[in-house]
Amino acid sequence: MLWLCIRLPALRHEALAADEDAALARLSAWAYQWSSQVCHRRGDESRASLLWLELAASGALFGEPTALLPRIERELREMGYSHTCALAPSPAAAALLTQGQTLRCLLTQAELSSGLAPLPLGWLELPSETRDALRSAGLSRIGEVLAMPRAALARRFGPECCDYLARLVGELSDPQPSFRLPEIYRARCVFDYDLHDTQGLLFPLQRLLQEFQGYLRARDRAVLRFNLELEHVRDARGSHAQSCLTIGLSSPTREAARFLMLVRERLHNLVLSAPIRALTLCADAFTTPAIVQADLFGAAEQRSDELAQLLDRLRARLGVEAVQGLQLLADHRPERAFASVPGVPGVTGVTGVTQALSGTPSTSSTPFATCAPRPLALLCPPQRIEAPAALLQGPERIASGWWDGGDVVRDYYPARGGDGSRQWVFHDLREDAWYLQGLWV
Repeated sequence: MLWLCIRLPALRHEALAADEDAALARLSAWAYQWSSQVCHRRGDESRASLLWLELAASGALFGEPTALLPRIERELREMGYSHTCALAPSPAAAALLTQGQTLRCLLTQAELSSGLAPLPLGWLELPSETRDALRSAGLSRIGEVLAMPRAALARRFGPECCDYLARLVGELSDPQPSFRLPEIYRARCVFDYDLHDTQGLLFPLQRLLQEFQGYLRARDRAVLRFNLELEHVRDARGSHAQSCLTIGLSSPTREAARFLMLVRERLHNLVLSAPIRALTLCADAFTTPAIVQADLFGAAEQRSDELAQLLDRLRARLGVEAVQGLQLLADHRPERAFASVPGVPGVTGVTGVTQALSGTPSTSSTPFATCAPRPLALLCPPQRIEAPAALLQGPERIASGWWDGGDVVRDYYPARGGDGSRQWVFHDLREDAWYLQGLWV
């Protein structure tokens, strides 16, 4: 086994968490994307919080631990966490090495034995009385303590001292309580000051969203929506106001950059009713991620993903009702062969728009008269006109709707307008009148 230990000297302050346990839970959920064995130890006034990840079992997925370590450290820096990392075959040794500035990677038992030998005795996590007694005996280095007979140490300092040294060098197993991912994600930031504008939310939001991304990767899941709860300062009557923003997406994703883009758009026009003292991100519905190919054969999927991102951004800026999708319906009457999709359409809505723009019929419904040419621009309702002078071909008869009271009997023709435009017109046989239904542009 090979353990990565992350020492976090200012975790609670940097995470803006209510307590150390909440901060450790958030970061442990983020770390789970790198390892299935994650454990932590809460710090106190005399020692920092520690986070452990077992990386040997993750080698097939992420490569050598020494290559993965810079990636983990880079994400920690991007989230703004002060940290020190070390790799060692035992959790106790990895935690000890985080106290140094240079030697932080001891990958084998041989490296561990030689690497620990010159380190100061004061780094050992032994009671202060034990360390003082060892110093009074003339010992100053860890290697000197490890060279002493274990039986003599046990008689002098008790079996706990020997057990710790055995765990340190990997002679004795060191089981740790494993962290378990929650089924519902909830992360909360508590500010030490009042935020009077939404711009101040962007940095803590960036950290929360990166942690959320790690959680989704750990579960191999994605979301179509998540909620942001803004807790306002209590008013003069002591009531605790709260604002809730729902961030919706057109396709499942787990990318923090896309989340942040949509949140930024939603916050752009948000007017705060009162200063903000806390921020919570929560999600309770998850789905399979939509993985977009990046190779030569993934061009169509990439265009669809770009369209989904554009629609998400427009909805976030203009509002959900301002942007709607189109869905094809199984009806031969042109004005009833499609419908708008209100609210936040999912992948089906985006697919319908893409198919309508490209002229490709939907596989989930049957569009009207797919064998005949149709113009892209339709007039709904159709516009009454004089009888056209030049009919180019036809007629094509559409007789439909008798079952819903909207029955029609029409003869359709491509025609040439007086301005030279190519028009799609029909003769209503019931009214003996002509109408303009669409234009080829």
